[in-house]
Amino acid sequence: MIRWYRRMRAWVLLRPVAWVIIAVGLVASIVGFVYWYGPTLARYPVWQWVFVPDCPLFALLFVVSLLLILLKRNWPPYDAIVAFGLIKYGIWTVSVWILYWIYTRGDFSFESVTMSVAHVGMILEGLFLLSFLKLNWPTVVACVLWFGLSDWMDYGPFQTFPHFPMSGIPLGIAPSFSYLDLMQGEMIVVTVLIAGGYALATWRRWRAGLAEGR
Repeated sequence: MIRWYRRMRAWVLLRPVAWVIIAVGLVASIVGFVYWYGPTLARYPVWQWVFVPDCPLFALLFVVSLLLILLKRNWPPYDAIVAFGLIKYGIWTVSVWILYWIYTRGDFSFESVTMSVAHVGMILEGLFLLSFLKLNWPTVVACVLWFGLSDWMDYGPFQTFPHFPMSGIPLGIAPSFSYLDLMQGEMIVVTVLIAGGYALATWRRWRAGLAEGR
């Protein structure tokens, strides 16, 4: 697994490959903003827009991260937030479409398949960025605050979560328990797990620094 990860990292850093990824990322983020979120943005006040188009936003932010990495000017705290969002929202979208396929008993539509593949790519981009992180406690706290706020905006009083086909449909476990409830729970768990991973990595780095200082 480590060998595979290193190969993937080296492959992405090849200039021709990186420029293709950047071009695809730009196109994908524009399509996401216009096609998936364009009809819904008008429902929200402008100050909430940053919380609405999660996936295309982080796809665009990754383009910036990769450009900065190529220029050797990347900023680890920024990379940490982008990696967090890519993994978190990539998992969200892939999970939604898996649930959709289960619910429809195999309606593998063009939209569901292409979006799933694209968001697996987002997860891989997030994993790629993890190798550039130099985590510290202020970065961990910033990630916890931002993505905790994002979850509250999505599933709290403002309901800025992305729309998906089965959002209002009961899951079948209980009359009042819907697919939306399941996705809400999953996203909170994912936020906690990634934040916990960041905190653990920071703690280990801090302990290693103490050991080296002895």
